[in-house]
Amino acid sequence: MLMIKFLDLEAINASFEPELSQAVQRVVSSGWYLLGEEVHAFEKEYAEYIGTRHCIGVANGLDALRLILKAYIELGVMAEGDEIIVPANTYIASILAITDNRLKPVLVEPDINSYNINPALIEAKITERTKGIMIVHLYGQCAMHPEIARLVEKYNLKLIEDNAQAAGAYYTASEKSEIRNQQSEIFKRTGSLGDAAGHSFYPGKNLGALGDGGAVTTNNDELAETIRALANYGSKKKYENIYQGLNSRLDEIQAAVLRVSCHGWMPTTNVGARLPNTTATT
Repeated sequence: MLMIKFLDLEAINASFEPELSQAVQRVVSSGWYLLGEEVHAFEKEYAEYIGTRHCIGVANGLDALRLILKAYIELGVMAEGDEIIVPANTYIASILAITDNRLKPVLVEPDINSYNINPALIEAKITERTKGIMIVHLYGQCAMHPEIARLVEKYNLKLIEDNAQAAGAYYTASEKSEIRNQQSEIFKRTGSLGDAAGHSFYPGKNLGALGDGGAVTTNNDELAETIRALANYGSKKKYENIYQGLNSRLDEIQAAVLRVSCHGWMPTTNVGARLPNTTATT
């Protein structure tokens, strides 16, 4: 009887050969294994793909979310005891990122049709201590919704994305053109929809490394700078530690592997492309 593997990572990685082995050997031969050219190049390429100004490579997806919230605390946007709305149906990492920063997770039940967070149930959970909504794009499905956008604006909340399971998914929103007052659709990748997003490159993810890896994407310059420092022992300059940071860095080998994988599966459609005379969808 032919045995079909549930997740055949060996076959998936074989499809990227010989480039995958060549990338690993290139790093080994370079003698530079942390915070080098491979990480820099991957961050640039992945930010361009997602559609954000910044990408910060980190050790894993959990750290990506932890660092976003930790940075907001350092910047005075959040404080211990503040509340973050998060889906009840999610992996524990989403919750751990919140509780590790001594914030309070407020659970919202899922939509039975998608198992993503139910936008209609969020507003009832918002209090004066609510500082953000963390949406989790589960099973490759975008969790963003016009109601979530409305609530973020109405209550001045931070929108954080857990994009561990949906790299490559996108969201379409209505945009009014100044020319003839026409409506059109603009699509954006998950990971660029909110204030910041955490990504996981665990081997079984849509975009997987050969070990753990993660990233944060954002358009906020100050947030990106703070996260980058926090992930490097709280340091912007060697031996000057301005925060109580972490050691959470994407290494050169994983970055090189991810660059090969990215080039192998990333769609070529441009982020921000417009489709005329259509209406907003999710």
